[in-house]
Amino acid sequence: MQIKPPSARRAAAITGTLGLLSLFPPLATDMYLSAMGDLAQSMGTDHTAAEFSLSIFFLGLCVGQLLIGPASDGFGRKLPLIFGTTLFVATSIALPLMNDITVFNTLRFFQAIGASAGMVVGRAVVKDLYHGQKAAQVMTVLVMLLTVGPIVSPTLGSLLLEAFGWRSIFVTMAVISAIALVLTLAILPETLAPEARQKRPFVDGARGIAMLLRRRGFLAMALVAALVQSGMFAFITGSSAVFQGVFGLDTVSFGLMFALVAAALVIFGRVNTLLLRSYRPAQIVRAGLPVFIGAAAILAAISGTHQLWLFILPLWIAIGMVGLLSANAMSIAMDLAPDGAGVGSALLGALQFAIAFGVSSLVAVGDSSTALPMSLGLLLPSLAAGALFFASPRGSAQPVTG
Repeated sequence: MQIKPPSARRAAAITGTLGLLSLFPPLATDMYLSAMGDLAQSMGTDHTAAEFSLSIFFLGLCVGQLLIGPASDGFGRKLPLIFGTTLFVATSIALPLMNDITVFNTLRFFQAIGASAGMVVGRAVVKDLYHGQKAAQVMTVLVMLLTVGPIVSPTLGSLLLEAFGWRSIFVTMAVISAIALVLTLAILPETLAPEARQKRPFVDGARGIAMLLRRRGFLAMALVAALVQSGMFAFITGSSAVFQGVFGLDTVSFGLMFALVAAALVIFGRVNTLLLRSYRPAQIVRAGLPVFIGAAAILAAISGTHQLWLFILPLWIAIGMVGLLSANAMSIAMDLAPDGAGVGSALLGALQFAIAFGVSSLVAVGDSSTALPMSLGLLLPSLAAGALFFASPRGSAQPVTG
């Protein structure tokens, strides 16, 4: 049964709270990028071990979505959300108290499970409360906040690092998440009626995932979307070593440079909105993948340069193409899962962060004195995405105009 939509004032408060919860992943990944060197030095380890804290976070986001998604169908929306947010708060408080990198990285895994709650449950709450154009409007607000997060977080983290040290970044995460927890308790309603809850959410979820994995068309497009998005995670993981280590930027300059590159997501996202007025998602992916591959190939070819502007140009285009291509690839994949939309969304997210974990780990263990590992983290997934897409019926189909 559809829950009655809230009043305008209540709806604004709910949307704001969901938006704050959706910011957990970019806050937890992007805000401490400039502190990688300080973190490694403080814990008596190398840059690779510090970068692995990003990789393990992506793995936690993968696992968290597979756990919290079904839980929200079986136990209601609010209880799993409160659990996840509380876990994020607790781990954010504990992380700055750590002095051992192994314990730190273990806590990061559980912090990511907590962060995934806002992503998964937020989408479900919107679906429960709204439909049609109103649902699209609310989801647009959440997506905009997710896009703004990578732009603002590194600069904020750089300023905190300069003023108070790396531990203050995680204290800030704890404060923000604690505020979100209070707002969740006070504002968010339970939007899934008891009679609509699944009696065996994990069993039914596992069966739905197995069904979708047997659909070659869905799996191919889900992998294309995940491979394209992994380019952003390669950039996130390698950006500190490249901008600060290779090009010698200070912490504040690093934050600003990261924001400049991340802004391509917003700009190319707007271009995609305009293109969708005239072209279907498959047509945009078919035309855009060669551009993505070309930009990544140029980036890898010039990865030995010491001229920052020369390196930034193909990187900016490649990251922008991630923003343009990923939404269209996900849209195609979801169209291929019409009878399993909820499970399809969870599986898409899990695949995204599973591949992000693999790509991020390879970038982290690469040579931090060169930009080549990060460049290959963009190039190799782009080639794999291109091969999968153009081998699929969607990719090999003849273009359709209009």
